[in-house]
Amino acid sequence: MEEKTINLDEINLYSLVLLLLKNLWVIVALCISAILCFTSVCKLTYSPSYTSSATFMVSAKDATSAYNSLTTTQSMASVFVEVFQSNVLRERIQEQMPDQRFDGTINTVTIPETNLLIVTVTSEQPDTSFRALNLLVDNYSSISDYVFSNAQLEVIKDPVVPVAPSNLLDVESKYPLVLLISFILAVGGIVVLYLLHDTVKTPKAARRKIDARLLRTINHEKKNKTLRSKLRKKNTAPLITNSLIKKDFIEDNLSLYSTLEYHMRKRGQQVLLVTSVGENEGKSTIAANLAIALSEKGRRVALLDCDFRKPSLHKIFDMPAGKEKTLTSYLLQEKTDPSSCLIENKKHGIFLSVSQNSGRSVTKLLNNGRLLMLLQQLRTQMDYIILDTPPMLAVADTEALATMVDTALLVVRADFMPTDSINNGLDRLRQSAPEVCGFVLNNYHTSLL
Repeated sequence: MEEKTINLDEINLYSLVLLLLKNLWVIVALCISAILCFTSVCKLTYSPSYTSSATFMVSAKDATSAYNSLTTTQSMASVFVEVFQSNVLRERIQEQMPDQRFDGTINTVTIPETNLLIVTVTSEQPDTSFRALNLLVDNYSSISDYVFSNAQLEVIKDPVVPVAPSNLLDVESKYPLVLLISFILAVGGIVVLYLLHDTVKTPKAARRKIDARLLRTINHEKKNKTLRSKLRKKNTAPLITNSLIKKDFIEDNLSLYSTLEYHMRKRGQQVLLVTSVGENEGKSTIAANLAIALSEKGRRVALLDCDFRKPSLHKIFDMPAGKEKTLTSYLLQEKTDPSSCLIENKKHGIFLSVSQNSGRSVTKLLNNGRLLMLLQQLRTQMDYIILDTPPMLAVADTEALATMVDTALLVVRADFMPTDSINNGLDRLRQSAPEVCGFVLNNYHTSLL
């Protein structure tokens, strides 16, 4: 069995805190459950006991004033403590209670600096405690006379039948400790699961775990940066042309563009495939920002939405999902001119080909040769062609598309997909694409702010 190694440089504090916040309801539920279980166990195991008590004064029967001094009576009181708790006296009490089993406790204490005794009898039944204490008072003299023949006890507080348990059930005072222990256990369990969840959490973990070259780490950037997008709730993707986007995010994308263009220009490559292993890893946003960055440097760029099942580029660029000038309509042979599926997006300086859900077999669309013909024509018209493709775990379309490109880029969302799935996806991509230039670690949080 392979030993699991946990490296501290693979821990992302943000993702850990986010995981704890997402599972806050679990922590609260476990704490509440712990309180309920603790209360139930205490009540189930609780056995009430009842205590009856009496107060006695030790004195001498026919004593001189010296003998009756406080010092002497205090010494006599200490002897009576042993008398009341003797096994002989307990046996006599049991003999006079044949209908009840006396298994309670007898305690006797002297009040300091006095000749007073407090005798208590505790048992599971209140009447048993009261009855045993009265029998104890009635029988003590048969034993104490052997020790002090002229000593006597005077009751100054008579025993009464206890009406309430002497060992009250106090669970509320233990609640803070129970909550603390359950909170620590719950948080500790979530942290352990976080550490054992084999995802890519940091750039160092990415380099160590993924069998490909890490081209760049893209820091997290929020969607819906404008008031309009927030009001429309459209989940607008963060584009580098947006003036509200953080500088770090823009620099990360420009750095990725520089790395990729150098790599492709050096090898004479034009067509780039962008994909991911799972959904919602940000591949379409990466593809869009790459196209924009290349265009800003004076390159002619065509961006094709090749996700024919869940197209998204029209949403990113806020375009209507029409049925005419789309890549889908061209592949369905509804349009014969390859250029008819391209729309010039003057705002961003790119040529965009959007798609729609065809409702037909995507495999047939990819195998009819029309997409390959389109790419061959675009190679003569464009500097670079970028294909935004479906997630590899969802469908096998990407593997078919990979045979038509020059190189492929894998987008890996931080702390999202299992490492094994990512590496398996890379292996499948390498079997189809001429080359996998590397991967980008996307949506990485560098701080808690």
